[in-house]
Amino acid sequence: MKNKSPSGLTEWLLYLQDRKLPVGSDNIAKLRKQIKTPDETLDRMQSNIASEPMLAFAILNRANMIVEYKRNDIKSPIHAASMIGMKGIATIFDSLEPYQYSRKNPAHAAFWREVQTSYEAAAIAKQWALEKKISRIDDVYWITFFRDAVRWLLWFHAHDIMQELTTRVRKGDASESSEQALLGCRIDELTVALFKEWKVPQIIIDSFLTDQIPTAEELQSIARLTHTPDQLPGFAEDKRVTLLMNGPLILAYCASRISQEANVMGWGSKNLPFYYRVISAIIHIKLGDAIQLTHYATREAAQEFTIDAKQSLAAQLLSPLLYTRTSASKAPVTKRVKVSPMAALEQKLKTLSEPKQRTATAMKALLSLFKGSCDQILILRHDTATGKLSPMLQFGYDVSQIKQVKWDASTPVISKLTSKRVAVHFNDSKLASMLRQMPENADKLFHEKQHLFLASSPVSEQETYIYWLAGQTALSQEQFDTFKRVIKLAD
Repeated sequence: MKNKSPSGLTEWLLYLQDRKLPVGSDNIAKLRKQIKTPDETLDRMQSNIASEPMLAFAILNRANMIVEYKRNDIKSPIHAASMIGMKGIATIFDSLEPYQYSRKNPAHAAFWREVQTSYEAAAIAKQWALEKKISRIDDVYWITFFRDAVRWLLWFHAHDIMQELTTRVRKGDASESSEQALLGCRIDELTVALFKEWKVPQIIIDSFLTDQIPTAEELQSIARLTHTPDQLPGFAEDKRVTLLMNGPLILAYCASRISQEANVMGWGSKNLPFYYRVISAIIHIKLGDAIQLTHYATREAAQEFTIDAKQSLAAQLLSPLLYTRTSASKAPVTKRVKVSPMAALEQKLKTLSEPKQRTATAMKALLSLFKGSCDQILILRHDTATGKLSPMLQFGYDVSQIKQVKWDASTPVISKLTSKRVAVHFNDSKLASMLRQMPENADKLFHEKQHLFLASSPVSEQETYIYWLAGQTALSQEQFDTFKRVIKLAD
């Protein structure tokens, strides 16, 4: 922040209201393209929405703002997207600010570190909800995840102040007094004010209000119900406390506190046992089971979402000294975990934006996934402006045979592929009859009883890539589904 930092609730409220929500530029471009594609569906847009927290947050708020006559708040961004449709999603672009992620930018790394912390908190709350057998478990997940959205923004737009705040807390200062000293207000207080302006679902706002969650004194009384580690907790006598213990918001509140505490102070924090006792009483399980349940949830979170900005809570739980700056200078020897080709593809594609690079990476993944059943892949490029069709990438073919084919985009099969997004599975009998509708001399690329997968992928208004995968013999429906999934990831 170049100028004097805001101070106090009003100034921070105005400052953050003037900032658009940061969303990766590649994902914004992809979303704009998807909305303009006539045959695109919301189902195929889900991964793009779910991968960008602020995009999902904007869609959620938009749905709760414009959808009338709903019985309850919409809490899931995927549900929100289906409620407002393509036109509704198109209206949120004005509230988004594209940015290109850089590992060297500390604000970007801190932003994603906080997002991961929220994912971990959401996973913990969801695991507790499963154990408690409450209804609408997914709602608990999304309430927990989005309740710290303002923290994400503060790390993005006011990194230095938040870094100083964290330093003070690690030295032993109380978080509330540190927030007041550096920001002039509490973060929870600012969050409630901003959430009301943005029309965030009321139930998420309620997770900050003492009308809906226990006060500090009431949390103490709940913790005291867990007398000893080897006995089940007692029951609360206060009716209000009993009602709060049976609601979903206390799970979201405690999960956020545990996740933030473990990330800032480490798993050895003296404050964590207090929250374990509270959760033990709420779920009515032994203290050891509450701790084990929490740790198990962090492992689940690490499997679903990890970034290079910080080590996961599950990794830190294994040995905090391995993942802190105070660890020994000698790097520990770690066993490499074998990553599946599909998982490796997803990770690699996150770092690539150029269509040809993404397609080449997808082709390598297909060769790995279809090893033993396919060793021939061809990628064709169609230029809409010129109508020209030409080979772009290939593996396993004789180049001279490829050159003999007259790559004509007007042939029936190719014409269908370039006119819209489509995927086709030709078995040996169907392929034999369809070769007459394919470019001249294409039959020279096949031998008897081969199967062929074809799929088109529009990468821009001017270009369409066609994926061509030939099986050594027969290919199954399951393999066809894998083929389509890889292309969808590379889009």
